[in-house]
Amino acid sequence: MSLEQFYNMCPRNFYNAQIGSKKLYEQNQQAEWERARWTACVIINPHLKRGIDPKKITTFPWEKVIITTAQKKHDIEKIIRDSEYDDQLQKLKDNA
Repeated sequence: MSLEQFYNMCPRNFYNAQIGSKKLYEQNQQAEWERARWTACVIINPHLKRGIDPKKITTFPWEKVIITTAQKKHDIEKIIRDSEYDDQLQKLKDNA
């Protein structure tokens, strides 16, 4: 970016350019790491009885499963049900 382009930008345009540049850099880094993992897999596989999947070598942070809001809500409801069940069991034990 030239100095003239920089001075002609409003703050929002500069921010968008900065975010875009950061995303491009991260994508390039991720591609490099995935290429390295694939290369390791190709080198290791001939020496193994069964082939190995590249994701079994390592899982990168950007590949981890993202928990959705619906899953969180379901988990919270399960915790509440379990808690209520435990309370009922405790009452039965106390009365016995």
